[in-house]
Amino acid sequence: MSKYVIAFIAPTDGKPLRHRIVEGTDVESALKSFFKDELSDCYSDNEQGYHYFREDFFDEALSSGSILQCE
Repeated sequence: MSKYVIAFIAPTDGKPLRHRIVEGTDVESALKSFFKDELSDCYSDNEQGYHYFREDFFDEALSSGSILQCE
């Protein structure tokens, strides 16, 4: 499994910056793991919530996230 460094500015007033190293077989599995562990308080904990998270993460104009593969 590869390791990914993921950072995301969450739509919340509390702790907006979420940052973790996540293991996954690919980028998609790493993002899903990050979403499940870090963002259930900001988005609906279902496929629709994940869809909105991905839109915010990869938005071309105002991207809220960054992901880098470490290994």
